[in-house]
Amino acid sequence: MSVKVRLAPSPTGFLHVGTAQSGLYNWLFARKHSGKFYLRIEDTDRERSTKEYEQNIVESLTWLGLTWDGEITRSSSNQPRYQALLGKLLSEGKAFYCHHTQEELEAERKSQEAEKLPPRHVCGHKHSEKGREAGGIVRLAVDEASDRIISFDDELRGRVEFKQALLGDFSIGRSAADALYHFAVVVDDADMEITHVLRGEDHISNTPKQILIYEALGFPVPKFAHLPLLLAPDRSKLSKRHGATAVLDFKKDYLPEALVNFLGILGYTFNSELLTKEDMAKEFDLAKVHKSSAVFDIQKLNWLNSQYIKKLSSAEFKRVAELPHIPDAAVPIIIERLEKLSDTRDFAYLWEKPDYDAGLLKWKKADLSAAASALAAVRKILDAWQAEDADAEILLRNTLDSAATELGDRGLVYWPFRVALTGKEKSPDPVQVACAIGKGAALERVDAAIEKLRT
Repeated sequence: MSVKVRLAPSPTGFLHVGTAQSGLYNWLFARKHSGKFYLRIEDTDRERSTKEYEQNIVESLTWLGLTWDGEITRSSSNQPRYQALLGKLLSEGKAFYCHHTQEELEAERKSQEAEKLPPRHVCGHKHSEKGREAGGIVRLAVDEASDRIISFDDELRGRVEFKQALLGDFSIGRSAADALYHFAVVVDDADMEITHVLRGEDHISNTPKQILIYEALGFPVPKFAHLPLLLAPDRSKLSKRHGATAVLDFKKDYLPEALVNFLGILGYTFNSELLTKEDMAKEFDLAKVHKSSAVFDIQKLNWLNSQYIKKLSSAEFKRVAELPHIPDAAVPIIIERLEKLSDTRDFAYLWEKPDYDAGLLKWKKADLSAAASALAAVRKILDAWQAEDADAEILLRNTLDSAATELGDRGLVYWPFRVALTGKEKSPDPVQVACAIGKGAALERVDAAIEKLRT
C-alpha cells in the first residue's frame, strides 16, 4: 500500500504551531514510507475563510520547508462532488432533511443539559414524509436504538470505542447543495485516496461520525492517528494569551530549521536533539509518537535556535538577520551569544558608536578622574597596538593586563574600556570588541569617552 497523508488546515486564522507540528509528522511519515504528503485547504466555512489566511498557511509551510506533493487542493472546488453524493444518500434514505427550527433545536439542547444527557438530535423527520421534502439541514440517519459500538484502532492510542446510539442524527449539509465539514472531509480524503489520517487529538470525537459517513458512502475507511496537542507552561491548551502561536510570528527570532527541530522533538524521542527533518524522517515510527501532550518550552526552543545560529556563515547570518552592513569580524562575537535573531540589535555597538552617560565610566569606588587616567593609559596602548598582527588579540590583552597590574586594579582598566567601546555594563570581552571593530574605531571611542569625562 502506498502511503498517502494530508494536512488540511482551515483558512480561518493564521497557521498555528500545533497544526505545523501535525504537518511535520505527516511529512515525516510520508517520507519514511516513500509516500505522498498533500496540502488541502479546508475552506468549507465560507464566512470565515479568507485568502489572507490561506496565503499565510502556504507561506508558513514553505518557510518551514514542509513541501507538499502535487497541487494544493481546496474543498470549495469539490462542491459538485459533495452535492452529487449528498443527493445519493438522500435518495437511498441514508440521509434526510431536518425541518426543525433553530429554536426547537436550542430548546432540545437545554433540556438535555438540564437532564445531564449527552447532546444529540434524534430527529422525528427521519422516517416521515417530511424528511423527504426538500429543504432544510441534511442529516445522516443514525439508528438511535442500535447497540453497536463504533470502534477503530488508533495508530497511537490503540482501540477507541463510541456508542453509536449517543451520536444522534448529525448534520452533514446546510442544504443538499452545501456540504458541512464532516461530510466534505470524508469525501475529500476518499477521493484523494488518503491511507492515514494524522491529526490532533481534538478530532477523536469526530472520528465515529466520519466512520459512519464512510460506511454510508461505501468508501474504505483510512487508518487514524490522533496526535497530542501542545500545551502552554500552565498545561492549558496553547493559545494566543501565552504569546506567539502563529508560525510566522516566530520568523523574526528563529531559524526555520530550529523551529522544525523543536516541533519534532516535542512529541517524539529521537536519538539526538539536534537533527534535520530528513534525519527525523529516517528514524520516524508513528507508533513511537508520544501519547501525552508536551509543554511548549520556549527556553528549549531558544537553546536549539542558538545551536543553529552558531552553524551559520557570516554571509548567511547577515542575510537572516537582515543586517548586511555588520562587519564580518563582529559576526562570531554575536552568534556565539545569540538565542533570538531580533536580539542582534543588542550588539549594535559593534557597528555603531555607543551612546551612554559619562557616569557609567566610573569603576566602583574609584572616581571619574581615575577613569580618565585609566583611559589615557588605554589610549597609549591602543595607539601602539599592531592590530594587523596575527597575535593582535593576545598582544593587546597582555599589554592591558600589565597596565592593570601597575594600577593594582584590573577593573579600573577594563571597566572604562568596556564602556567606552560598547556603552554597556555587560558585553563581550572588550579586547574581542576592539579586535572586531578595529583599531581606528576603538581609538575614536576611547577619545570620545575621555572627552565625556572632561565636560
